[in-house]
Amino acid sequence: MSTPPVPEADPEIKNPEIVGVTRLGDRVELNLVVPGALLYFRGHFPNFPILPGIVQLDWAIQYGKQHFALGAVSPTTIRIKFRKPIRPNHRVTLSLKHLHARNILEFNYSDPQGECSSGQIGIEPP
Repeated sequence: MSTPPVPEADPEIKNPEIVGVTRLGDRVELNLVVPGALLYFRGHFPNFPILPGIVQLDWAIQYGKQHFALGAVSPTTIRIKFRKPIRPNHRVTLSLKHLHARNILEFNYSDPQGECSSGQIGIEPP
């Protein structure tokens, strides 16, 4: 099976397309489409582009700050587990949960076939 061609990376495209947001108590779920022309696919990896882990962490922090009013986030610890790659034009759900008492942001990227990656980011208290 051949890999479909990936559009040329666009330096202006650095974030996913958000197609839905659901708030479930202390959790938020963002339905995302990862654009094929996303800048971060360039060179990661030739002929098999995948979303870099550092970008997944950045998006979790970025959307955690937005939805939980975390303020300036200084990660103190990071734990992440990768189960399967996130590819160009992949539709994923990013689930976020702020464990306020423990100063932790939990995240999980999944698609209809299951988990792509998950982890926790320890946050420096304000």
